[in-house]
Amino acid sequence: MSIRKAKTSDLPIIQELIESNPDTILARPEEELSTLVDNFWVAEHENEVVGCCCLEIYSPKIAEIRTVIVRSDRQGLGIGAALVKVAADEAERQKIREVMVVTSSPEYFTKLGFGECLHEKWALFYRGSKRAK
Repeated sequence: MSIRKAKTSDLPIIQELIESNPDTILARPEEELSTLVDNFWVAEHENEVVGCCCLEIYSPKIAEIRTVIVRSDRQGLGIGAALVKVAADEAERQKIREVMVVTSSPEYFTKLGFGECLHEKWALFYRGSKRAK
């Protein structure tokens, strides 16, 4: 298994990986993926892309590791952890102070070194008047 920066030619398989996980990964339009391709890494096994990860940089202060996906037949082999490490290392190389994840699998990311930060702060999302119930 190897990890490398994504190329434009990887975008269809990245989109496939996203679409195969609609319950856990937010959809991303092709245009958005195109603008973020330089922020993606892919994991290859036997010359086949089997996973991906994105480091979305919001500012020199904060970035988010997103779109961490490993093909179902390759899960449990450490590929996701390797992808997350590469993205976190890049954030550290760029001296980004905080790296966050928004996840439905907090146990997984806790094992990778993520945890609460600034215990008095919470991520809250605006629902808007039409969405609030």
